[in-house]
Parts: sequence; structure tokens; C-alpha cells
Amino acid sequence: MYKLLASLALIFVFTSCTTEPPKPIKALLLTGGCCHDYDAQKKLIQNFTKKKVNVEWTIIHEGGTGGDHRFSIYNEKDWSDKFDVVVHNECFAKTKDDAFISKVVKDHLDTDIGVIMVHCAMHTFRDAKQGTEDWCKLIGLQSKRHEHQGEYVLENVAPKHPIMTGFPQAWQAPKDELYIVIREFPNMTPLARAYGPTSKKWSPIIWTNELGDNRIFGISHGHNTATMEDPVFQQVFTNALLWTCRKLNDDGSPAAGYESVAK
Repeated sequence: MYKLLASLALIFVFTSCTTEPPKPIKALLLTGGCCHDYDAQKKLIQNFTKKKVNVEWTIIHEGGTGGDHRFSIYNEKDWSDKFDVVVHNECFAKTKDDAFISKVVKDHLDTDIGVIMVHCAMHTFRDAKQGTEDWCKLIGLQSKRHEHQGEYVLENVAPKHPIMTGFPQAWQAPKDELYIVIREFPNMTPLARAYGPTSKKWSPIIWTNELGDNRIFGISHGHNTATMEDPVFQQVFTNALLWTCRKLNDDGSPAAGYESVAK
């Protein structure tokens, strides 16, 4: 009996010592195009998320300041299967190739990759036909224009959602553009909204979308870098990063092993 217990103890110690810690979230940031300071924003996103969660970034910054570009990674076979989440922070509204755009969407949906759509990703591909339809279904809503820049107040409409942990009931956001939403898809869930004085309507500014095994998060604020420097933006973005990968607890904390390892 003693030998049996000793053997079991050794097995337990060996197993405990050889258990590997969770691997970091593998995140891909696709960025570039017109109208925004993507150099500053890509550094910000990488730095503030690493301070909060265990994440490893791959950043692809392409397209210059033009409005028509195809990221090189889209040519790679099974590219979306190499990551846990892809963040779109680009502005390529003039890309109109329907077959190409539909394939990009299919690449996302063929895996259970998480998706985060930031600001002008909502207007990317907006001038296509079927491609626009497919892209908007992935996003969860459609927008083609925005209000003038202003200091809009975002109203929290889903305070119990774990993504909104730490988000105030009303956030006085830094000066930014308010995207006017013209269509919402069935699986889209608003998390925060704002009122447009020109459109005379409320539009979702923060939301989730779920398609099959894909979790999608969107935030249409983010034109100005000051928005991304705000602690409220950084917290909701980081919560969303975890949520899309199913690593966010119900109380808004990272799942075990996904806390920040940054020093």
C-alpha cells in the first residue's frame, strides 16, 4: 500500500510539474489605408492589451494611405486558422472585387476565429455589391457615412454583459466620428449607443455579433488616437479581445492563465 501511495504521489508531482501553462492568445492586427494615424494606433493597441492580458501580436500594416488594397496574408492558405482573433483597423472603402471580398469573409467563417472590427473597418468594402453584403453580415450592421466629429456620449445599454465590465453608464468619449447605422442584422446585440444630431437617430457604437462559432465585436469610435488612449476604450477593447476567444469570465476577468505576463 505504501509503495502504491508513493507511486501515485510521484505521478501527481510529475504531472503537476509538466503541465504547460496556457499559450498566449494569438492575435492578428490588420491595419492601413487612408485617414487615420495607424502607426500610433497599432502601437497603442499592442501595448495596452499586453498590460492587461496574455496576448501575442502579429501586425500587418499595408496599403499606404490609399483606399484600395488587399492584405498579403489573404493569399496564404488557411491563414485564419493560425490565429485566435483578428482585429480589423483598416480603411479600404474603394475595394470593389465581390469575389475577393466574399472569399475574405468565408476565410473568417471557415474557422472559429474571433473578430474585432474597429472604426473604418465598417466602411471598408462599402462600395462593392455582394461583397459589401457579406462583409456587413460579418460585422453585424451596415454604415456608409458618419456625423461630424464631436464629443458624443455613449449610453451603456448592456451593463450586465461581461464585455461592459468597468464601462460607465454614460461615457463622455473623446472627440470622434459617430457612424450612422442604416441596417442591423439579426445576430447583432448592441452594447452601447449614441445619438446623432444630424441623423436624428440612435446608432449602436459598441456591439457584438455571432455567426456560427465566430464571435465578432465592433466599435465604430476610433477615428482619433485620443479615443484609443482613453482607459474606457482600452478596457472594453481588452474585454472584447478575451470574449471573442472565449477567455472572458462572466465577471469580466480574464480566464485563468490569460492574465497579463508583461513585466
